[in-house]
This record gives sequence, structure tokens and C-alpha cells, in this order.
Amino acid sequence: MRRDLICLALVVVGASAVYVWMGRPGLPDQPFTERAAEIAQRDVRDLTPDEFLTRLQGVAQERPDLPDPHYYIGILLQGQGRDEDAIRAFQAALRRDERHVPSLIGLADTLVMRETGTLIPIAERLYAQAWQIDSGEVRAGFLAGLAAWRDGRAEEAEARWSAVESGLGEDASELAEFRNWVQGARDDVPAVEEAQP
Repeated sequence: MRRDLICLALVVVGASAVYVWMGRPGLPDQPFTERAAEIAQRDVRDLTPDEFLTRLQGVAQERPDLPDPHYYIGILLQGQGRDEDAIRAFQAALRRDERHVPSLIGLADTLVMRETGTLIPIAERLYAQAWQIDSGEVRAGFLAGLAAWRDGRAEEAEARWSAVESGLGEDASELAEFRNWVQGARDDVPAVEEAQP
């Protein structure tokens, strides 16, 4: 239970980073057809989350080939606690670009949050895929390794973490933070022992 809460905290911190700047959740819905034109004329910085959602829906209709509007729709819905709707939005983005790294991570984060911190196999695959496409996605690489570690695949986890660490370069603070994450996972011995047959 403790390890799931720690994982959930790490996922929530990463997932909420994009949502924070967008404003307040929980505002009442506004009909798209009545507000879209007016909202399109306003500065995006002045929009409420629901107005921003309406604007993104308009962009998604105008540019059906772009993954980004669907990704940001997913982030907004995730921040409002609408996990199933967020999952559908991230999937819509990935149908447009299966290598869209933010959507891979957004979908994985939402699945983990829905499972209250459990790194289910599909989330592990999504994190691993995101890191393979963009090795700068350190949190995704760590979480893919963490899933393997908890599943008793210590060798695979260590290989993933080693690969992530080797790509960190000269940033001492980022390297130290990553090593702290890994050490915390290694210290969580029961997680590995429980996975043993």
C-alpha cells in the first residue's frame, strides 16, 4: 500500500505540472455552439479551464489530424478528475500520432492514478515507449523500471535505470534526484519479495 501511494504521488506530481497553469477545475460546462466563437477571440491566458476546453475542441475540429488539442483536452479532464474522459482524449491523440510522447505519458499517468498508484502492465509499456522515443523523459524511464522492479524483474529494472542514468549527462541535480528515486525503489524490498513465486 505504501509503495502504491509513493508511486501515485510521483505520477500526480508529473501529471499535474501541465494542468496547474491552466486554472481552476470544477467550473460549469458552457455549450460549445454558443461560446466557441467568442472564446476564439479571447486571449488564451484569460480563459477558464472550461473555456479553454471549448477552444481546444474547436481546434480539434478544425485540425482533425493534430494530436496536441486532444492531449491538452486530456490534461484538462484529468485535472478535473474525469479519468475515463481523459483516457479517451489521450487515446484520440495517439490515434493521430502513436509516437506522441506527451500523450503516451498522459495516458499512463491517468491509468496509474485510476488504479490508485498501481503500475499496471499497460502503463509500464506506455512509460517505456515514451522513454524509448524521448530519452529526456526521465520520469517515464524511471517508472518503467519501477514497474519491472515491483514485478520481481530486478535485472530488467536495473538495466532500464542504468540506461536512463547514462543519458542524464552533466546535470548534477537531475542525476542526484534520479538516483534518489532509484535508491528509494531498491530500499522498498518487500515490493520485490512479494513478486517472487
